Amino acid sequence: MSPEPPRPVVGVLLAAGAGRRLGRGPKALLRLDHGQGGEPLVVRAATALRRGGCDEVVVVVGASGRIVRDALEAAGTGTPEPGRCRVVANPDWESGLGSSFRAGIDAAGRLLSAPGGGGDGSIMLALVDQPGLGEAVVARLLDAAAQEVTGRRVTAAGYPDARGRLVRGHPLVFPLALARQAAALAEGDAAGRLWLRAHPEAVDVVDVGDLATGRDLDTPADLLWWTRREAVEGSRGVRT
Repeated sequence: MSPEPPRPVVGVLLAAGAGRRLGRGPKALLRLDHGQGGEPLVVRAATALRRGGCDEVVVVVGASGRIVRDALEAAGTGTPEPGRCRVVANPDWESGLGSSFRAGIDAAGRLLSAPGGGGDGSIMLALVDQPGLGEAVVARLLDAAAQEVTGRRVTAAGYPDARGRLVRGHPLVFPLALARQAAALAEGDAAGRLWLRAHPEAVDVVDVGDLATGRDLDTPADLLWWTRREAVEGSRGVRT
């Protein structure tokens, strides 16, 4: 008896915000080397999702959506062709992260339900403002999620806190049915958080602390921290 083929995975990258707290424009377009070459965060994250094992990638845009789309296309990652990412515009992006989450899950669900999509599968949710997201993190989470065959559990990235306790973070891998449940609850700036808080027993947290920090990029202090980290790792030939 031949093994069943792996279930397809669509990555959903939320990249619609205006980055007002940071004050540098949309974080999707930010380059941690102050623009002297390098890739915008949206390109880095979309590439990590694809190379890490996602079959398709949906990027949800909002603020400066046309410019973000152009950045993806210029990098060769932003067309509907197989192996590249599909850009979905969220006209309600200013209402908060929840509307972008709903838009991304809807688009990913249509891909998985389309002829040839299998009608089943999983969705990996990622945030554009986590520069440490790399393909190794994506691959580890997808490998862990593939071991769960019931379709009733979520796989989440875990990062040790100062006391060594594993704290749930992003990315997250939802079976399609659970992703749709989470999207139905999303509102304001709460994306999958409301569903996750209501169902903690259904979440498997996988330690990826050896691969990434899980730190967001929200404030000028965060930007300084990440810029210094990039400079150090760049001098060592290391890529986050």
